[in-house]
Amino acid sequence: MFPKFRENIWHIDPEKETAMLMTSRAVFNVPTAAALHFLEVRSYCTGSHSIDSISKKSGLPPADVVALLKSLEPADIMYIQPSPNEPLTDDHVRDVLIRACRVWSGELRMSYIGNEFSAGHLPKTVLIGWLLEMYHYIKDFPSAIEHGTRGATGRLRSLIEKYSEQEQGHEIFVLQTLVNLGLSEVEVKASIPLISTRLIGLLMRELFEIEPSAVLMVASIVEAQEFVEENIEEFKRSLHKHYGIGLHAFDPYFKHQQIDVDFGHAGLLSSNLDLVRINDREVLDQLVNKIHDLKHAFDLQSLEIKSYFTALHGKYIPRQAVDFASI
Repeated sequence: MFPKFRENIWHIDPEKETAMLMTSRAVFNVPTAAALHFLEVRSYCTGSHSIDSISKKSGLPPADVVALLKSLEPADIMYIQPSPNEPLTDDHVRDVLIRACRVWSGELRMSYIGNEFSAGHLPKTVLIGWLLEMYHYIKDFPSAIEHGTRGATGRLRSLIEKYSEQEQGHEIFVLQTLVNLGLSEVEVKASIPLISTRLIGLLMRELFEIEPSAVLMVASIVEAQEFVEENIEEFKRSLHKHYGIGLHAFDPYFKHQQIDVDFGHAGLLSSNLDLVRINDREVLDQLVNKIHDLKHAFDLQSLEIKSYFTALHGKYIPRQAVDFASI
């Protein structure tokens, strides 16, 4: 055996008795001790190492490695190389893509940096930095979407064009929120995004060049699924408690979220599945891998926001462009 896995995502708290394993098919509870043992071998389960090789690299006896792998059989995470001649039906392709988008959308919600602001775990400079990055990301988003029209035709092209038009100008809501927090319009508009925020836009464009219908998949991952006023009011109260922010300062930001939910952007994929027609396995491999990269680009953005804005130590806030005259 040269073990390799399907997508498997772990959430492990050593203080709890069970860990959570997420796959595109289901969610499982796994004893924490077994989960921690599994992580010792997981790094080497790439399809390039035998059981004996994994044993040597991880320091676990071969029998323990085999036992760990067998214990995860109910989760169906073992990767099986598909036959190159195996036909791909539209229904199967759409089902896999929906499941991939669902699991990565869930991951983004769980790792959402806003959860840390609600708990007051980060300084106010990070909150402001996050809003600055949202300003740049939301400003660029319609242009990234429009990039998908270049290879699209017919109803798909019209749908992408409409989506892009509906997203135009939404950065104004974030700008208004930043002004409520004491920044000026001039300094926000003159600022530049962090590298990770730029990377998100570049990855989207790269993805949409490969497959225009990926616009619908990205929408299902990044767009707000619902607008729960009670939760939003609780979030605003938390910001007031931890950061002394006025209860209405974030009203413009959440107005933008409500507009997106009302447009139904998160459901663009599920309501237009017939527009997803991909039967080239190489294209599908690239598509899924790049969507996965995009998910990690958002993770990277959260990390960079924390790194840049937590302790400024002379770093500019907002981040400043370096022009020719400044050299």
